[in-house]
Amino acid sequence: MSSARPKAWWSGRRASLGTVAVVAALVVYFELIHGTPTAILFAGLVAGMLNALIAAGLILVYRSSRTINFAQTAIGAAGAELTFQLVTLTKTPYWFALLAGLLLAAGVGAIFELALVRRFFHAPRLVLTVATIAAAGFLGTSAARFVNYLPFFPRNRSFLADLGALPIRDRVPFAGFHFQVGSFPLRFGVPELLALEVSVVALLVVAGFFRYTRAGIAVRAMAENSDRAALLGVSVGGMSLIVWTLAGLLSGAGVIMTGTVTLPGAAAGIAPTVLFPALAAAVLARMRSLPVAVAASVGIAVFTSAWDYDFPKDQALVSFGLLLIISVALLVQRKTLQRGEERATGSWAATEEQRPVPRELRGLGPIRFGRWGIAVFLIGGLVLFPFVVSTGLTNLGGVIALDAIAALSLVVLTGWAGQVSLGQYGLIGIGSVVGGSLIARAGVPFWLAIPLTAALTSVFAVVVGIPALRIKGLFLAVTTFGFAVAVHDVLFSSRYFGWLLPGDISRPSLLFLNFQDERSTYFLCVAGLLVSIVVVLNLRRSRFARVLIAARENEADLQAFGVSVVRAKLMAFALSGALCGFAGALLAIQARGVAPSSFIAQRSIDVFLLAVLGGITSAAGALIGVAYFDLTQYFLGNNIVIQSLGFSGAVVVLLYIEPAGLIALVNRMRDGVLRIVAQRRQIVVPSLFADFDPAALEHRLIPLSEPGSGGLAALGGAKRWRMPSQVHGIHRLAGSNGHRDEVVARAASGILSDAADDASPADGEA
Repeated sequence: MSSARPKAWWSGRRASLGTVAVVAALVVYFELIHGTPTAILFAGLVAGMLNALIAAGLILVYRSSRTINFAQTAIGAAGAELTFQLVTLTKTPYWFALLAGLLLAAGVGAIFELALVRRFFHAPRLVLTVATIAAAGFLGTSAARFVNYLPFFPRNRSFLADLGALPIRDRVPFAGFHFQVGSFPLRFGVPELLALEVSVVALLVVAGFFRYTRAGIAVRAMAENSDRAALLGVSVGGMSLIVWTLAGLLSGAGVIMTGTVTLPGAAAGIAPTVLFPALAAAVLARMRSLPVAVAASVGIAVFTSAWDYDFPKDQALVSFGLLLIISVALLVQRKTLQRGEERATGSWAATEEQRPVPRELRGLGPIRFGRWGIAVFLIGGLVLFPFVVSTGLTNLGGVIALDAIAALSLVVLTGWAGQVSLGQYGLIGIGSVVGGSLIARAGVPFWLAIPLTAALTSVFAVVVGIPALRIKGLFLAVTTFGFAVAVHDVLFSSRYFGWLLPGDISRPSLLFLNFQDERSTYFLCVAGLLVSIVVVLNLRRSRFARVLIAARENEADLQAFGVSVVRAKLMAFALSGALCGFAGALLAIQARGVAPSSFIAQRSIDVFLLAVLGGITSAAGALIGVAYFDLTQYFLGNNIVIQSLGFSGAVVVLLYIEPAGLIALVNRMRDGVLRIVAQRRQIVVPSLFADFDPAALEHRLIPLSEPGSGGLAALGGAKRWRMPSQVHGIHRLAGSNGHRDEVVARAASGILSDAADDASPADGEA
């Protein structure tokens, strides 16, 4: 024990000192060798300290609950909005507004823990991570906008103020004070000094709390092993509440001060430009060390600020560099994950496999005709849709079909293989650029360009999936999120890929088919969706899908049977990438070009959430989620708050009620109908009645009419038979003189022993 503790102490100090040394080397290089002005480095220092607040909140949450909180910036959005509105629309002093915003942010963190984290406290960590992703959209828009409608705020405000595009630097105390760092003409003021002061004080308070208070020590114990801490008398729920309250406080401080130094809307919502560097710093700190996270945040921000100044035309490479940092750090650190982290990085487990119609009922006329009727109704609706709606809705139908293909790619990758990906629209962007370039620049026929694009995109997906061989679940979500950000920033930059960007794309023709109008393009997108559905459904019945699902549940058992889990995962990434490339090429044709705004990182998050909303393990569930998302976005208008409530809020509520998605509710209704059919026809279906209690009053069927002369009553007394039922544990005797059936409870052994007697005629007649 005496040697292990100094070794761990020196290991932590060595990591901190090493990170500080790297930051110092960066400063020396840019200041002395490259000639970067000191003022630019000072601006990076301020931004780095604010990012350190977000990174510290990420580490606190991860250490206590093994969850990557993608809502870290969104939790503080309501508090920041309150601060900015108090300062802008009222005569409230900045200090009071700042305090009110911090208290509200801490309160939102506490409410988040009580309402959502407690619900998934014992659920797989990926379920809670997905809940934070969904809650980020809700908190970043609805909760923040709700503050605007408080009764003491006037309604007459400018559009720029609502967007957070008006600076508030002149509203802080001593706003007229300015200073320079070095000779570079860049003015700083009280906002920068206040940002440094708030950051340092907040980080010192958090560090002191965890090092010198009993509650902090209890939280550290819970982080190592929550079950053992609970056995030792630690209030795990209370400690979790403290952690999330502190995370909300840090989020509020980071978002408020970022908005004060730059613009109020700079860190609204998920804010990838703030969250991504903080995630990179937290990963470099191994999601453990606050000092390393602070030093890494400062180093990343200083490097970014100096790079933007020295290479203004190459700013897009910063996000690509952060992606490399995250990937390399995770690959290097993978062997050092703790035992609790190994449990936390399990696969996506909010799954419910869609059961087929039981074999006993599949041949019945009503079931068979009902299934065909639903299929004919859906196909007929798809065919008639463009003939009865406007051109805008026809265009929307094509977009929905392409979103559905993206959701199907997540069914394969996340639903079957258990690999959480937040970068699908990055792959779709690659498919759009490559496919559009093959058609517009190389003159390749579209019927050949589309499969070529799918094949090339699958190669990119495999490259992205290589870290999945060592990085599980949660950390792969961070990597793919960084991939989505980097693709948007780098791929659509004319400086690097101007030779590849297709520009305007003319819609092609095939034989006698011309896809120039919206209706024909709609049918092209729907045809692509139907092909994708057929491929996914056939794969689900194959050995490939069974291997992926087995690997998702237990890799060790699957490897014991000699199955290559590595090859199965890479094949899942390849197939998922091929579907994304296929959708991307069709999207380039449908949109007549490639617009960078169509491939922002938020789109990847949205497609993941809609797949979760519908049911990420089922193709039908993914289609339901896509239809719900796109239709609500269209019919709810341009009101951001209502759209957020209709989508992000719905995902949060559904995860709270039914983590398996809307498809689970549909399956329950379908099984209820099948159960009624089986009971009416007196067909024993064990798969439907395995968890069914026939004695429960709410499960008893209400007679549709008075008993008639059908059924057993139509038979003569000499032709009635005793019929045992081992499903319900009862024995029904058929009387010989037309008397009512008598129900006699039998033990299971009695039923088996009397089976031979029960098979004989009631009156001894053959």
